[in-house]
Amino acid sequence: MRTRIYYPFILLIALLTTVSCENELPFSVKDNPPKLVMNALINADSLTNVLYLNLTGRGYATHAEKATVEVRVNGQLSESLRPLPPQAEGDMQCRFNISGKFSPGDVVRIDALTDDGQYHAWAEVTVPQRPHEITDIDTVTVPLTQYYYTQNYLRYKINIKDRPDENNFYRLIMDKQMTVKDYNNEIGEYVTQTTHRYHFISREDVVLTDGQPTNSDDEDNGMFDTVKNIYGVFDDSRFKNTSYTMTVYNQTNVEGLSKYGTNVKMDMIVRLLSITETEYYYLKALNLADSDAYDETINEPIKYPGNVQGGVGIVGISTETSKIIHIEKPWI
Repeated sequence: MRTRIYYPFILLIALLTTVSCENELPFSVKDNPPKLVMNALINADSLTNVLYLNLTGRGYATHAEKATVEVRVNGQLSESLRPLPPQAEGDMQCRFNISGKFSPGDVVRIDALTDDGQYHAWAEVTVPQRPHEITDIDTVTVPLTQYYYTQNYLRYKINIKDRPDENNFYRLIMDKQMTVKDYNNEIGEYVTQTTHRYHFISREDVVLTDGQPTNSDDEDNGMFDTVKNIYGVFDDSRFKNTSYTMTVYNQTNVEGLSKYGTNVKMDMIVRLLSITETEYYYLKALNLADSDAYDETINEPIKYPGNVQGGVGIVGISTETSKIIHIEKPWI
């Protein structure tokens, strides 16, 4: 049975225990004492970033209890946090809301300490510089074949510019935001409901496929499974110090709100993130774990890079720029 870790917005634990000198996170949890697991992927501009604490265990992860998280920016304590209330009855996941904004170049240290003094883990991250603004986005509706089935997709030509004289790591997020207004009988007024979808197709793009673009014929022949870039990560090795036009596709059909018919407002938010090198390689590992190309019975265990000292896990911080494409839909 394949072990999976899913993101965005919640980093589940793959029952991680041993840590090498490179702080890699293997799957094995058989013979090691519990370690504190600290996970967070933080947007430097957001006030609602969530950090998760767990403990590794034999066969399953357990939730940390009664802990404090301290956030320091450039050596100065900025937040001392206690766990958030449970999201639902019976949900004991230990979560913390990091509410401070960070600026590019800030050195952020986050410490997690359990009240019994048994566990103390920490990570230090330098906030990456903000990516250049997205220069331009051209869109056109085109037929696209996937697994023998042809449908209309929106094609995006996204022009970006690399930050000069640096080794940069990026992430592309295609945020399809669908919004409806619905009448709430309990309060006697209209309320707004928003749903997000993030799927996109990047198989033709040289950068997003690590120099191995494919087409519908490659997918349909069924002979060779490829690792899809689900998390949209890439580096600047193929367009260093210059510009690049990226090609991706998605559909603008309504998902999850079908009962509202055409009364849905839709925006496509194209987000370009600067991420840390550790986050880049971590998300590349998740791409492999979530791919049909990986078979744990014949492939070596996936090694997940991390940067947590005194425990395991990853803390990443990103900066971003974005553009909004309005896809007109009528309101209720």
